[in-house]
Amino acid sequence: MTNYPNGAYINHMVNQESTTKQVANKIAAALEAAKRSVKWLSDQSGTPYVTLRRQLSGKASISIGQIAVYADCLRVEPMTMLPDSFIALAGKEVA
Repeated sequence: MTNYPNGAYINHMVNQESTTKQVANKIAAALEAAKRSVKWLSDQSGTPYVTLRRQLSGKASISIGQIAVYADCLRVEPMTMLPDSFIALAGKEVA
C-alpha cells in the first residue's frame, strides 16, 4: 500500500481480475435495481450481447468509456460503477 502526502492510499495488490469482477457486480446490481435485463442494456448501449455477458461474468475487461455508457443507459452516476479503489481516491490529487 502506498501512502501519498494528501492522505490517499493505493493498494497495489489489487489485480485486474478482481477489479473487473467488482465493476461487473456493480453493473449487475444497477441492472437489477433498474429492473432491466442484460439484453436491454446490450440494445441500449450498442454493446454486443455476447460481449456484455462476458463482461458481466468477469471474463472480459470493461473500459472506463463502457462504464460511462452503461451508467448513462441506467441513469446512474458512473462513479457508482467504479472499483472501490477508484472511489477511495475521488477528489484527491495523486502525484
